[in-house]
Amino acid sequence: MRKYLIILIIVLTSSLAAQNFTFYSNITLETKYSSNILNLSQSDLDRFESGNEPNKFSLETSDDLITSAKVELNLKHRLIAGHTQINRIAVKYNKFLKNDFEDNYYVEYALKQYLSKKLNFGMYYYYHPEIYVNRYDSVLDNENVFRDFTYSKNNYIGKVNYTLNPKYQFNYKFAFSQLFYNEYFTEYDAENIENGLGIRITPASWIRINTSYAYKYSNAKAEDAFINPQLVAIIKDASYQADIFDLSLYFPAVISLYSKPVNFNLGAKYEHLYFQAENQLDEYHYGRDDKIVTFDTDAKYKINDNISLEYYYKYKFRNTGSPYTNVVTDKEYNLYETGISISLSL
Repeated sequence: MRKYLIILIIVLTSSLAAQNFTFYSNITLETKYSSNILNLSQSDLDRFESGNEPNKFSLETSDDLITSAKVELNLKHRLIAGHTQINRIAVKYNKFLKNDFEDNYYVEYALKQYLSKKLNFGMYYYYHPEIYVNRYDSVLDNENVFRDFTYSKNNYIGKVNYTLNPKYQFNYKFAFSQLFYNEYFTEYDAENIENGLGIRITPASWIRINTSYAYKYSNAKAEDAFINPQLVAIIKDASYQADIFDLSLYFPAVISLYSKPVNFNLGAKYEHLYFQAENQLDEYHYGRDDKIVTFDTDAKYKINDNISLEYYYKYKFRNTGSPYTNVVTDKEYNLYETGISISLSL
């Protein structure tokens, strides 16, 4: 409790000392199509299409159209020292056209503090009250019963950005997240830690290169989730370590439309997950590694100072390595998403 009081006092003191308050807001409306909303493998897609296991899937269709609305409230001000601080509160809601069980929302709080023209840092918090994954067997059930596999998530992120000169900017990211699964899958409760370094290079006015590497460690609860783990036939341990590589190419104002620039972005992301399970009976995690690859592109067009449009496309797939063939069959997937959004600044 004491540390929270100290933080509260610092926040209140900063607010009282702040000056030149500016309020502004943003509203973003988005519609996108996803070819595989639950990241199902081809094996699971075939099982769903057969219709022989109605209790296994909550799906109406494996693809869907998702409509989203995001509202941001921002407060910009200067402290006595003259440095700008931006506070943001945002809520985003996602509505699925045919699969309403997937409807979800999250809340975001962000603070960005400029210390100089070259140095700034940000702190971000995201809360997801419920994320739906799929339906699976629980180790707590003696019978073959499919349960909803859902979890809530707290995500805390800190970033530091330093601009060396107009051509080079460096950043460091630290992230900590907590995952809390429902009562049937508490062995998957986990704490994740991620450290990342990135660099932005601007070799010319028409291109910007962003590249980064992050190391992530996920520590799942596993046997600690059970009062009497010896009574559970199979202890599942979803702990993993991961290397994450990210590369994007940004092309500002390559072309223009009605005398206004169209900005393009091309991106690629590679994630390699190494699972840490030691129990060979835990087939879905023992000796397993996942390689997840994502390609994306978008085009942004600013109609005027208050309205902008964005079109994007993303393709993603996962390859799985495992001593068990059934795991490879069940866990590999691919999907694509495409959509358009409009943002209004008020």
